[in-house]
Amino acid sequence: MKNGFLQKALPHAIAVIIFLLVAVIFCSPALSGKQISQSDVIHWKGMAQQSVEYKEQHGHFPLWTSSMFGGMPAYQIYMDSKVVITPGLFHYVFSLSLPKPINFFFLASLMFYFLCQAFRVNPWISILAALGYAYATYNPIIVAVGHDTKMLSMAYMPAVIGGIALIFDKKYWLGGACTALFSILLIAMNHLQIVYYTLITAGFMTLYYLYQWFRQKEYRHMAAALAIALGCGTLGVVANATSIFVTYDYSKATMRNGTLGLDTTAASGTKKSGLTTEYAFTYGSYGQAETMTLLVPGLYGGGGSGELGSNSKVAANLAAKGVPEDQAAQFAASLPSYWGNQPGHAGPVYLGAIMCFLFVFGMVYLKTGHRWWMLAAVIFSILLSWGKNLEGFNSFVFNTLPLYNKFRAPAMILVIPQMLFPLLGAMGLQRLFFSDDKLEEKWKSLKLAGFITGGLLAVVALMYLTFDFKGPNDENLIQYFGQALGNPSAGSEVYGALKDDRRSLLSGDLLRSIILVALSFGVLLMYLRSKLKFSTAIVALIVLNLFDLIGIGKRYLNSDNFVDPDQYDQVFAPTPADLQIKQDTGYYRVLNLTQDVFNDALTSYHHNSVGGYHPAKLSIVEDVLSFHLRKQPMNVAVLNMMNTKYVITPGQNNQPQVQVSPEALGHAWFVKNLQYENGWLAVMRAMDNFNPAQVAVLESADKQKGFTPQTDSAAMVRLTRYDNDKMEYQSNAAAPGFAVFSEIFYDRGWIAFIDGEEVPIARTNYALRGLQIPAGQHQIVFEFRPRSYYLGETIAFTGNIITLLLIIVALWFSFRPQRPELKKA
Repeated sequence: MKNGFLQKALPHAIAVIIFLLVAVIFCSPALSGKQISQSDVIHWKGMAQQSVEYKEQHGHFPLWTSSMFGGMPAYQIYMDSKVVITPGLFHYVFSLSLPKPINFFFLASLMFYFLCQAFRVNPWISILAALGYAYATYNPIIVAVGHDTKMLSMAYMPAVIGGIALIFDKKYWLGGACTALFSILLIAMNHLQIVYYTLITAGFMTLYYLYQWFRQKEYRHMAAALAIALGCGTLGVVANATSIFVTYDYSKATMRNGTLGLDTTAASGTKKSGLTTEYAFTYGSYGQAETMTLLVPGLYGGGGSGELGSNSKVAANLAAKGVPEDQAAQFAASLPSYWGNQPGHAGPVYLGAIMCFLFVFGMVYLKTGHRWWMLAAVIFSILLSWGKNLEGFNSFVFNTLPLYNKFRAPAMILVIPQMLFPLLGAMGLQRLFFSDDKLEEKWKSLKLAGFITGGLLAVVALMYLTFDFKGPNDENLIQYFGQALGNPSAGSEVYGALKDDRRSLLSGDLLRSIILVALSFGVLLMYLRSKLKFSTAIVALIVLNLFDLIGIGKRYLNSDNFVDPDQYDQVFAPTPADLQIKQDTGYYRVLNLTQDVFNDALTSYHHNSVGGYHPAKLSIVEDVLSFHLRKQPMNVAVLNMMNTKYVITPGQNNQPQVQVSPEALGHAWFVKNLQYENGWLAVMRAMDNFNPAQVAVLESADKQKGFTPQTDSAAMVRLTRYDNDKMEYQSNAAAPGFAVFSEIFYDRGWIAFIDGEEVPIARTNYALRGLQIPAGQHQIVFEFRPRSYYLGETIAFTGNIITLLLIIVALWFSFRPQRPELKKA
């Protein structure tokens, strides 16, 4: 029995070792202590720094931060849970606590391997498919730019599908436990868009099984499987109740729930229930022809920069013009090889020529109905990935499919083909290597797959012959080249060299894909002709696939992405301007005009910033930015009411210098006049020309609440204690009056007390807080107590305990020793 167990476990242990070795080799600089420099993570560290410092002092993260946009819930940036016993600890087991980004690729390989095992695929074929999923080019690209939560969510995506497949295969206990556990881990990675795509994939698979169950009249199994899958998936939600509840609650107040639409000339603002199609489709609408990058990565060049170097035609052209070779290479590397229509494009979605060929083979060879639900999911995903390039269809889906209008960047849905291509290919190889099908049938299917894949490559070849390799913004490049070289004619020559480089990228990658498909076809042909054994054939395919994907992946994630810790930390080093401002230990805000104000979180590393960076800003903040602070000149009155005491501007030699704003209104103040406007759009427009020190603008519905302006010129309100989640003030006035507080209004958790008695907070000046304060001396306290957080903590504790018990019971029922059957006498 012991030897039998070891024999079964050995292939899985080999798989783990292979996944570890490949991940370590691919990300080898991480072993020498270097850190990967990721732009998004750098910004995240800026957002999170205030929360980190708070935890160092208090032992827990705050629920509110003032470091960005005047204030926002901190649990959208950094949050810890009081639930200690949690299946989430399994994440560290599965990832072996490996350093980043080695853990990303190892985990993705391991979880896809589990999916293949759920579909009963041979371990060696599973290794091939798992590496195909983990190293598809989208993964190195998103790791390079810092989309860590997306990568981790993608790692657990196949495991959830595998758990559901086990349930549908009547392995109720094991499948249920795996579905619950991996759902918890998937949701815990906090990328709901990937969770959404996982549900879409599960939906297509479930429709296929429903058809089979009805056809075979397996009604009892159908009811049990659906109930278990739904229940265990729900456990994933329950165990993550804290993050889900606060995110859902927060979403109701964010731009993803719709902004007011203030830039219209309508009489009143219009509020949508989600993002607009214009915003959602701006980034990441994959071109229709561009979809062929799944097969040939260099079809539209590559990314925004980095593909070209010293061997490029641009570098050679510049060197011929007398530019030093190192500068020429540096300049070439900064140029966009990508010439498609996607703004900010980091690189192609390339699934691998071999994976594409194997997917086609699986489609033509397999008899199982699995191929049809996978094909349907792939086609649906590709259509959605086109975004604005298939606007009628995608606008309909965007406004119809539940919750889909909460997400942007439609091309992200190509993670579904990234998962299904290697899975179907693995299932096709499983049948090819281990079925009793006639050799003639296997050869016929292999030949047909070769013809189809060859036909697709021929289409790419026709594109190569007809493309002009000119991007939508290339006119600006030509002008830039001409100005840089002081000669428009020379600039045109450099641009011609750039187009030649783009042409070379396509021709080189096309030839590369042709060779790789031909080699993989040859390996399978030699196996069918008994020239190769299974072991040799599968190892050859694994090596070819790694050569394919790692070769392209290294264009986007390589040693250049890694830096020494000291160099990494230098990004956060304070400037002399930062140090000057930090000498003021008071509570105020900073506007940094040396950065892209509203796409910059580095300022938040050191200060409470008026700006910041977050993909889901509060809608009232987004409205104020759009209407008052993104325009030039900025509305200074709005900056003053937000207590913007310091402004960092470019000085001599572009060195940051500090300007003090004497008109910043401080923490709170009484106003002498109240102005009521009919509707929030009118409130916003009234702020175009107002003096916030004297006037508070409110919506007309508040007129019935009996607010009164302050008549005592000596009246004052001052901040006595600030502690992120709690702010204390003292007021002193001879008469009752209305006070404005320079804090962002957020009615999903902030509550106010005057002398211990709760009082209503009035939304003032569109985005701030206001209180009616009685005459005399009073203590005023604002506390952030979001019900969603505390309710979520209670529910999450229950869900985690239930899941842990389910895992223990499932392990017992799945692996308990079988009792020997008693022989009848």
